[in-house]
Amino acid sequence: MAITAETITRLRTAAMEGDGRAALELGRLLCLTASEPRGPGDGHQTWPEERWLRAAVGTRPDDTKALTLLTGRLAQQISYWEAVLDMHPDVMEDCGEDEGTVRRRQIEAEELYARIRAAGPVGGVAEAGLDELAVLLGVRREPAAAEAAYSFHVFEDEAWSGSVRYSSTIVASDADEIRWACDEWFALDSGLSGAPTLTTYVDGAEVSSVDLRRHLVDTTVSWDDVAVPELTGLPLPVGLPVPGHGLYYGFAGVAE
Repeated sequence: MAITAETITRLRTAAMEGDGRAALELGRLLCLTASEPRGPGDGHQTWPEERWLRAAVGTRPDDTKALTLLTGRLAQQISYWEAVLDMHPDVMEDCGEDEGTVRRRQIEAEELYARIRAAGPVGGVAEAGLDELAVLLGVRREPAAAEAAYSFHVFEDEAWSGSVRYSSTIVASDADEIRWACDEWFALDSGLSGAPTLTTYVDGAEVSSVDLRRHLVDTTVSWDDVAVPELTGLPLPVGLPVPGHGLYYGFAGVAE
């Protein structure tokens, strides 16, 4: 189903009224964005989903989907801020972050991961992603034992500033959602859009790659001209990383 501004407004209204299911769905969709949809911003990561995922976990403490989404996003925040600390420590201070805030996220993510595992078997579909998440969090050192060839869409964009490469990715398992997320990205004044591509993987193998520059009209993609394949096989479970690909579910931005 196509996602619109009205979809987000409806979910936000219900979530603000205490609807945990709406908070979870809103948080999940906002995982796919750099900042609040259609809001002012420069494409920098602001984690707009965190508030709503925390609300969902608060009202649905045994919901493994909510726990997984929050854990996955905290893991991504840890990775993001560790990279910033390594390359631009002055930026950390400007953002009110330091080694202590990263460590607090690490502790919380480990506790949430333990709650997911304590909830019982999650099934073979999610097992490989959860194993990969455990490796990223450092709660297991050896490579993941489980294997799964997931199906998913990946949007990638990049730009260079001197010798620094800035890149953004969005990973989703639904065609309507990846289209919406791409539209939200192009609506931001990100300064990227140097080489935007949309790639589809089915059972772990690339089946399609589209240069979106050819379909951009101002800051809008002409989706009628872009074939986004429907996914078969195992869709990437929400909130989890893609084993072996270095990709997270949702939006991610890095500088290297």
